[in-house]
Amino acid sequence: MLRRHVRMLINLRWAFALLLVLMAFACEWLAEPAPNWSTSLLLAFSLLILINVLSQLRLRSTLAVDHDELFLQLLFDLVVLTWLFRESGGSSNPFITYYLVPLAVAASTLAWRQTYCLALLMLSAYGALFWWPSPVAQNPWPWHSYEGHLLGMWANFGISAGLLVFFLSRMHQRLRAQEQHHIEQQRQQLLRDQALALGSLAATAVHDLATPIATLTLLAEELDGVSTDLRADVQAQLQRCRSILAELREQAQHPELLPEQPLAQLMEHIVAPLRESFASKKITLTVSSPSTALAMPWKAQQVISNALKNALEAPATEVFIKASTNAVHFSCEIRDNGPGFTQAMLTAAHEQRLEPYASQKPDGLGLGLCLALITLDELGGSLSLSNDAGAVVSITLPLPLASK
Repeated sequence: MLRRHVRMLINLRWAFALLLVLMAFACEWLAEPAPNWSTSLLLAFSLLILINVLSQLRLRSTLAVDHDELFLQLLFDLVVLTWLFRESGGSSNPFITYYLVPLAVAASTLAWRQTYCLALLMLSAYGALFWWPSPVAQNPWPWHSYEGHLLGMWANFGISAGLLVFFLSRMHQRLRAQEQHHIEQQRQQLLRDQALALGSLAATAVHDLATPIATLTLLAEELDGVSTDLRADVQAQLQRCRSILAELREQAQHPELLPEQPLAQLMEHIVAPLRESFASKKITLTVSSPSTALAMPWKAQQVISNALKNALEAPATEVFIKASTNAVHFSCEIRDNGPGFTQAMLTAAHEQRLEPYASQKPDGLGLGLCLALITLDELGGSLSLSNDAGAVVSITLPLPLASK
């Protein structure tokens, strides 16, 4: 922030120096007697240029700019401005309101003690111009005449209005950017809080479900009076539940252990269990660069698996999955030939809503989209929903993928 204010001061000094040069040329163009630049005025002008160059070199350093350094920069502006005003008409100079520019910078940046100190010094310098005579006879300026003074006031008003519009618009843009940054920070904090809450619930669920699933597995082995196929299906589903719980526990205990495997094998690992559960649905998997090795966090795999499961549970007959990678991203598109998403879900995904939505499934909790958004945001990815002859889910993750 302070570095930006120093850069702004540098630009203002260049503008003021350019103004002095333009005034000299304007006097020639208006057939006025051009002011003779005294040695003292040239020295002050040269000092302004020198300090500006040194300030630009200073900004190339990585050292932070503190409030005392900015105060010294503004104090230098006060001294040089007083020197230049004294050599160019003194208190009658119509551009003397330029004193307010460094004061405005101080008021918006520095502590109130430094701002009041600078204001008192500026008032004293302005007053000193009344008793510190300007060399008028040897160095006449256009505004020493009444008409010239009025013309200078008009030019000063135009310059002041331009500076006011420019810097107020810049300030408005910065305030808008800060507001957006604050909103994004709040959103990120909400994501972290919800992820923590859901993580705690998941840990509790893993602990609570382990015992009843183990009990059901034993009971399934002792079922009498049921077909062998039914018993096998029950046992397979219970084994699937135990596998999911084991993966959850392993991922929580060792999130860094993510072995790389070819993309085709990784996607088949995600799709295979759902092929068995939804044998009546056709699943078409297409993988670009299938030999590309990838280590994908289990949470990301769950997002893809849940999106695929939602597509299979929809009234669709076929689901298409397309996975690909490039130098910076992993992308996965899941498309079905069903009726597509409702407008409410499309709006919720577009606005990144984190509250549960009204699920269309009879036993749905409406948490799927919320969980997917939280997980992908944590991993630096994104999710988008659309309709194109059916529902389309697009998932993007940055490479390299890492567990967080």
